[in-house]
Amino acid sequence: MRCERTKQTMTNDNNSTRKKANAVFFTAVMVLSMVAAGFAAAPAAAAANSHADISYDPASPYQGQDVSTVDLNDADGDYQIRRVTETEDGEVTNSQFVEDANPGDDGEITYDTDDLQADDYFVSGEELSRTPSLDQTFEVRVQDLSTEFDDDEVTDEGQNALTDLDISSNRGEYSLNVSADGDLDDEELYNILNTNQDNSYSDAADDPVTSDDLTDGRNSGNFNVAVYDPEEEDADEKVVLVNFQDDEFEANFSDIDAGDYEFTFEVTDTEAEDTANITVTERDRSAAFSQSVYTQTAGDVVNVTVELDDTDNTWVQFGSEDAGFIDVLYLEDDDDDDEVTFQANTRTLGNEDADFEDVYDSEEDIIGSEIHGGDFEEDASYVDEDGNDLNGDGNGNFEDYLEALDLIDNAEADLVDEQLTRPLQPTDYDIAANGNNEFVVNDDDESELDDEIGLATVDLTEPGIDNIQTWTAPGNNADENDELDEVLETVTQRSDIAIDDQLIVQVEASGIYGQMVNQSDNGFDDLNDGFSAQTIADLNGMDGVTLEVESTDATGNQDPVALDFAGGDVGDDDIFVLVDNENGEMYIIADTSSGDTFDRSVEDGDDFTAELEYDTDEDERFEFGEVEDAFPYFQAGDENVQSESAEFTLEDRDATFDNQNEDDEVQIVAQEGATVSGETNVAPGSDVSVRVRSAQGVSPSFVETADEFNVSEDGTFEAELDLSAGSVGDEGTINFRVAGSSIASSDMVLVEEEAPANFAVSDLSAPGSVTQGDAIDVSATIENTGDETATQTVEFQIDGDVIADQDIELEGGEDTTVEYTDVDTSSLDPGDYEHGVFTDDDSQTATLTVEAPDDGGDDDDSEDDSTDDSTDDSTDDSTDDSTDDSTDDSTDDSSDDSTDDSTDDDSTDDSTPGFGALVALVALIAAALLATRRRD
Repeated sequence: MRCERTKQTMTNDNNSTRKKANAVFFTAVMVLSMVAAGFAAAPAAAAANSHADISYDPASPYQGQDVSTVDLNDADGDYQIRRVTETEDGEVTNSQFVEDANPGDDGEITYDTDDLQADDYFVSGEELSRTPSLDQTFEVRVQDLSTEFDDDEVTDEGQNALTDLDISSNRGEYSLNVSADGDLDDEELYNILNTNQDNSYSDAADDPVTSDDLTDGRNSGNFNVAVYDPEEEDADEKVVLVNFQDDEFEANFSDIDAGDYEFTFEVTDTEAEDTANITVTERDRSAAFSQSVYTQTAGDVVNVTVELDDTDNTWVQFGSEDAGFIDVLYLEDDDDDDEVTFQANTRTLGNEDADFEDVYDSEEDIIGSEIHGGDFEEDASYVDEDGNDLNGDGNGNFEDYLEALDLIDNAEADLVDEQLTRPLQPTDYDIAANGNNEFVVNDDDESELDDEIGLATVDLTEPGIDNIQTWTAPGNNADENDELDEVLETVTQRSDIAIDDQLIVQVEASGIYGQMVNQSDNGFDDLNDGFSAQTIADLNGMDGVTLEVESTDATGNQDPVALDFAGGDVGDDDIFVLVDNENGEMYIIADTSSGDTFDRSVEDGDDFTAELEYDTDEDERFEFGEVEDAFPYFQAGDENVQSESAEFTLEDRDATFDNQNEDDEVQIVAQEGATVSGETNVAPGSDVSVRVRSAQGVSPSFVETADEFNVSEDGTFEAELDLSAGSVGDEGTINFRVAGSSIASSDMVLVEEEAPANFAVSDLSAPGSVTQGDAIDVSATIENTGDETATQTVEFQIDGDVIADQDIELEGGEDTTVEYTDVDTSSLDPGDYEHGVFTDDDSQTATLTVEAPDDGGDDDDSEDDSTDDSTDDSTDDSTDDSTDDSTDDSTDDSSDDSTDDSTDDDSTDDSTPGFGALVALVALIAAALLATRRRD
């Protein structure tokens, strides 16, 4: 038994040992296999088994760009592109199949996004699930692109050939192919977009770019434009803008054929594309002067405006060989208002000593002059009729032009500024605008413009002196207002000037304002802003001009007191000068309150004369450098001298009051609304007031001031005060005040209110009837029943029409008789009229009957015989009898009785003109008898 158990035990132990050995063996085999496999696979990485193992390049491509996986490392797997349709908490929960995608030999997938919409996408398949996190996807974006020209239409040359091109996108930097549907070649496209000409087209063509490497070449200008290598597809019909960023730059369509163009802009690596349209037209330059004739006096400043169309510049010839003077100007619109405005000083134009700023001026635009300098964009060209340079060496200049026109003797001597021996004289000067910069001398040795696009004339007329007069204005600094129109609203014409008010000397003269501009430190600006007194001092003695304002009487050995134009202390607040160049007027404004205005003090009653004279030389006319103390525009000889003057008197400010009694007291009504009137020499518009103050001892006392009234142009004034607090008989003083200071005073007394004048009419004497054509006489009594003296016009009227009138002045209670005699009635038709005498307050009238004149009662010869016979018989028998009886008895009695009665009662006869009732009865009886006779 034991042996069997032992055997059995040994058997079991052997089996256990065997099993353990087998396990160890198999384990060793597996380890060795894995090691062997590891050595065999060492050269290659393991394929990705999750989305966390890969990424995408670029992570956010624009539609049209290629996107590639990174670290997929599976060349044999089957994959697909899927679009994210649902997410939750940053995890993709649902997606949509887009397209199968196979890796390349490098184990990565490269996919063209042309057909993908803007959305999130990922690659799935093999170990890559369909539920990546959202940050393990790639986003496809759609690039937008907007391109637009600022103008719909441009020209083929000039400033209007330029327009801005605006390119914008939601992408920071990108490259664009630009084409025009084959209508423009690459050179034309390059020149349009290469506005600042960093490199020429030939430079760019020598160093082109390729579609594979856009940066390996030469690009130019603000648009970074480059041309393609000729081997590229359609290289001759497109250009490329390299690494462009949103901006707006200028495009230039100069030398582009007229037509409609559609530009296509395509981003080189995305689907973004846009078009922009523009029309190119042929340039049609024109220049229109604002006036066909600019009329100005010689020696003054002429203002010229030329409107430009389809260009921003032009060349202008001022003058001609016929006028004996030429300057060539370059004009450019610099403020984009399509016009050029400039001023020309006709006194200094052509003068060799004058600088540009003394001759020409433009506030907003650019101007250049061949004679005087200035700004030029390019030089003018001077040629003969065949287009050859005038001097034959290819370098013809302005001097050659003048010599060819016989305006100077020698171009080599540089005598361009010696065309004139004296300032421009009164005559016509053409101003012609040129469409280009070429000026021609034709075969007849006459000047021509190669392309004349505008023409006007400057008509310089002879200057002179017309008038001088004086004005006054309220006291103030002389330069208080530098706007002439506003100054003229404050002035009043006077020859008596109150000291402390402004004195204004108006000089109506011409031919001196150009010299004033020349002498002024501020040049043309002072034409608008005003000149200093020193300018007048400088003008005096030049060009034979003398302008003085001085007293008529000198004291002792002293010179007369005068406006101190040259005074060292005088400023613009003392003497200020405004001019109206267009109308030939100058206004010298002087503050008479300033101690620096006159060279010595002035007093009440000082008489002055303001005088301007244009002098001449007795034998010679003005000539530069020779005779310069004569007026440049007059012939020699004393008989050609011109002068004008005006006299005025300086007075202390003063005022007088009306309505004074015998004691020289001003009588004022003690009432509300009491009026005070009078007269003053203070300038109208001054700050004036009237103050009434009760005398000491008057109770209750009162002080009243009126300041809401004005001095009229004739110096009269009327103020209204409330003196209802005073009593009749109260005395006091009245003052006239200027700017709060009293300049005149008088005693005053309060009086009762006077009844106003009232012109009553009475005792009318007027006829009741008249035969048409006869004259009538009318009279009436007019009495002023009021207290005040007044004047009224008293009228005689017939039916409301004024036939005659008289002006009658009556004191209170006074009366007079007015008479209107020999009043003609021939224009009145027969009938009744109301006539009478009328005043402003009353009238008295009566009725006037106008009767037709008697025609003599002659029978008509054309009456037939029977009528004559019957009329004779009946008239002889019946009418005579009845007329004798009835007329003798009844008419006499009734006429005597009724006429006497009515006359005694002063009644007016109201019977109708013609037959009376009795005469009518007689006529009826006669007619009856005549009828009876005919029946017999």
